[in-house]
Amino acid sequence: MKKVILFAALTIGCVAFANARFTVSSEDAVSTVQVTNGDYKEITMDDLSDVLKEAVKNLAGETYQVKKLEYDAEKDLTRVTLAQGDTEKVVILNKEGKEVEE
Repeated sequence: MKKVILFAALTIGCVAFANARFTVSSEDAVSTVQVTNGDYKEITMDDLSDVLKEAVKNLAGETYQVKKLEYDAEKDLTRVTLAQGDTEKVVILNKEGKEVEE
C-alpha cells in the first residue's frame, strides 16, 4: 500500500513539474510581424502618367506631402504614401487614378 501511495505521489509530482516547466507566460511570448513590400518598386513623380500625377496631386492637396511612390507592374497599381507630420496615409491607385483596395 505504501508503494502505491508513493507511486501516485511521484506521478503527480512529475506531471506537475512537466506542466510547470512548459508553461509560457505572456511576458515571455514574442510576436513576429513580417511586412512584405510585395512587388512594388519605388518610382518618382516623373515616372507617372499625367492622369496619375493629377490624382496624386488631388489626394495630397494642401494637407499632405507625398512621401513615397511605388509601382507594381504585375498588378498595374501605384501605391502612394502621404504624410502629414507623424501621420501617414497609404492609398493605392489603378492606372485611371481611381482608389482601389488591394
